Amino acid sequence: MPLTKRSLVLPASPPSVKLARSWVSKILAEIGREDLVDAAQLGVSELVTNALIHSQPPLSVRVRGTVDHPRIEVVDSSPVPPQRAPNAPEPEEVDDLNVTTFGRGLDLVAMMSSRWGSDLAHDGRSKSVWFEPSRDARVEEHLDGEIFIFDPDLAEGPEILDGDRMPLQLLRVPARLFGEMRRFHFEVRRELRLLAMTAPEDYPLATKVTEIFVQADRERRSSAGISRLDQAIASGEESVDLEYQVPLSTPKTMTRIRDLLNEVYQAFSSEHLLALRPPDVLVDLQDWYFTEFERQGRGEEPAPWDGPTSLTDLSH
Repeated sequence: MPLTKRSLVLPASPPSVKLARSWVSKILAEIGREDLVDAAQLGVSELVTNALIHSQPPLSVRVRGTVDHPRIEVVDSSPVPPQRAPNAPEPEEVDDLNVTTFGRGLDLVAMMSSRWGSDLAHDGRSKSVWFEPSRDARVEEHLDGEIFIFDPDLAEGPEILDGDRMPLQLLRVPARLFGEMRRFHFEVRRELRLLAMTAPEDYPLATKVTEIFVQADRERRSSAGISRLDQAIASGEESVDLEYQVPLSTPKTMTRIRDLLNEVYQAFSSEHLLALRPPDVLVDLQDWYFTEFERQGRGEEPAPWDGPTSLTDLSH
C-alpha cells in the first residue's frame, strides 16, 4: 500500500507526544518495520516536545522516505534550525500516561538515528526536523545532523550575467498554477536529495535528479528576467508573459529535468518514493514549461500555455 498520505496534524498540547508515538508506531508496523518502533518512539517524542516548547501551531508528524529507509518528520511553524543542548536534564513527565525525554535536546535523536537533519520549507516560514530511526543505538559517538536550507529562491544575491545567453519567451504563464508546481518540485527535490544521501547506490535516479537541479540553480542565477515570474506569483496574477535571457546550456538542462522527472513519476509512483504524484494539470504545465526551453533552443517560435490557470479551474 502506498504511503503517500502518511501525515498527522497534532494539537498544540502535551498529549501530542503520546499521540505521535502511537501513530508512528502504527505506521511502522503496517509497513513491516517493527524493528524500528523503539527508536522511532524515542526520537519522535523528543522532536514533538521540542516543537511544543519552541514553536507555534500548526504542528504535524509525517512518515516519508522508503520502506527500507523510513524517515520520521516533525513539521512546525518556526524557521529556526534545531540546536543540540550541551547539557541534558533528567526526564520530566509531559503527559498523563507516559514519560518522555523532555529537555534532553537532540542528542537522543542522534543516538537513535542513522541520519537526522532539518529542512526549511519552501515558504521560508516553517521547517521540518527529521530522522531515520536505527535498530541499534549510537552509544559512543554523536551523529551531526544535516541542517539544510534548500530553496535557492530564498537565497539573496544578484543575478550573474556573464557569458553568452539566448532570449526565451514564455507566454501566458499561469502564475498561481506555476506557484503550485514550484511547491511540488520543492518537495520532490527534497525527497530525492534525502534518498540520494541515504542510499545513493540504491537510488541512482535520485542522485541524477539532484545533480541536474543543482545545475539548473546555477543557470538560474546566470539568467535575466526571472524575477518577473516571482512577482506575478506573489501578487496572485492569473497569467504573465515573460522574457528571459538564459545561458546557452539551459535548454539542454531543462530537457533533462523534464525527462528525469517523468522517469521519477513512473519509477517511484507506488511503494518506493513517499511523495504524491502531482495532478495531471501540473504534469502538463511542467512538460510545457521545460519543452519551451527545448523548442526555443532549436530556434522555434514560442507557443503559449493554453491550459487552466489554477487547480480549481480545470474546465478551460
